[in-house]
Amino acid sequence: MFGASEGKLRSFACDAKGNVALLFAFSLIPLLLGVGVAVDYGRALIVRERMADAADAAGLAIGSWPGLTEAELTTKAQQFFDANYPPDAIGTVGKLNVNFVGDEAIIVTVSGVVPTTFMQLANIGTVDVGASTTINKKERNIELVLVLDTTGSMASSGKMAAMQSAAKKMVQDLFQNKSTSDTLKIGVVPFSGAVNIGTDNSGWLDKATYPNMSAIAKEDFNYANGESALKFYDPPKITNRTWPGCVRERGGSFELTDDPPGSSAASNWAPYFAPDEPDTGNYCNNYADDKTTGSGDKRQRYTPKYNNLTVQGGTACASMPKGPDFNCPPRAITPMTNIQGQVVSAIEELQPKGYTVIPAGLLWGWRAISPTVPFTEGAAYNDEKWVKAIVLLTDGQNEVNGGSNGHNESVYNAFGYAACCGSSGHLGSANGSQAESTLNSKTATVCSAIKAKGILLYTIGFQLSNSTTQNLLKNCATKPDMYYNSPSNEQLAGVFQDIAQGLSELRIAQ
Repeated sequence: MFGASEGKLRSFACDAKGNVALLFAFSLIPLLLGVGVAVDYGRALIVRERMADAADAAGLAIGSWPGLTEAELTTKAQQFFDANYPPDAIGTVGKLNVNFVGDEAIIVTVSGVVPTTFMQLANIGTVDVGASTTINKKERNIELVLVLDTTGSMASSGKMAAMQSAAKKMVQDLFQNKSTSDTLKIGVVPFSGAVNIGTDNSGWLDKATYPNMSAIAKEDFNYANGESALKFYDPPKITNRTWPGCVRERGGSFELTDDPPGSSAASNWAPYFAPDEPDTGNYCNNYADDKTTGSGDKRQRYTPKYNNLTVQGGTACASMPKGPDFNCPPRAITPMTNIQGQVVSAIEELQPKGYTVIPAGLLWGWRAISPTVPFTEGAAYNDEKWVKAIVLLTDGQNEVNGGSNGHNESVYNAFGYAACCGSSGHLGSANGSQAESTLNSKTATVCSAIKAKGILLYTIGFQLSNSTTQNLLKNCATKPDMYYNSPSNEQLAGVFQDIAQGLSELRIAQ
């Protein structure tokens, strides 16, 4: 038996087929090990890519976050990294290392280990992985106009103070604690029932005399005797008032545009002149003796009563002073400037007064950022070095005291009276509620025109409960996440900080 077995062994040793099998068996071990190494390294590469993506997100987030210390930014970076690379992911990752290279760059590095499976056959239990990203700060040239509601309702519940504090903090963060900037310009447009463009800007007014003035300039008065257009000057008619700086909105094809003023009366702005309303009846703004009888409309349109008039004062609707400047905000536009102090002062000086006419504010925010007159601080629309943005904040819906104030059906505002003048009036022959609906339509039209110019539009409904206006503002914003719905006083600072961060641009260098 033993002899037979010995013979078989000798036969197997001499058989070429047996040699091939042995060689294959011995070579299979390194082959399997090589495949395992590839699998383990493939897993490590996937982990490294995920780490790199998370590090990129962290670097971009903190690089565009204004107003924080390096320690606070490092904490924010770790939070963003953890959100993009959760702890249950493959591998063990260490803490981020964030290095700030002056104001020029941010370097984010991270390292970790990935456990192996096949490579343990070669006594290799882990693979080291790491990622690094360099964020080069690319200062984005920004033109920003803040269109801020200064109506009477902003005086309640601390809203005006909250808005001023949040807006000032955003301005300071964007200026990066510098008094001037080569890459930033900010303007401020206060609005209520109209917009005050500033008394230094009378060159844009319709100064034509009857009958050559625009339809808007003669909308509210009878000129039976051919008087010149009613103005606070040239020649003065009222002894104790001068033009306050507010304007009516234009009519016709110029109404909802940023078209520059020109030689025609219609392309210029009629000076704001709230008419003296009748002495008899339920009217807000009666500040002169009617000096005539008849219907309320006849009394209101009678022009000789303004000659040598001294306005006696008193208060009208919403506790506003009576007079030709009724519903005109006292603070003028601050054109875009690169001087931080001028912007901060403009915000600090805001005063709450008047009713809400959103399209007037938006129109002048657009004109303040436009490259053409009346304001010329804006870069060309096609200048890729500058990004244009408008922030609109309002705490209320378009409101002109619908259905009240006698035959006018509304208070006076930049678009005139609700019930006025047939087709020639901005708001047509409507009651006050219809006028507010018309103002909503005008707001939507202006929003679309602004966005069509490539201007970023952020909207904030500040403690706003009106669902119609909430939807209007949401649709006005460039994107849904650029609309902020009714933040509290405490939340408003975070909203402005979020907008400031969104206006910053960075790029990944490596």
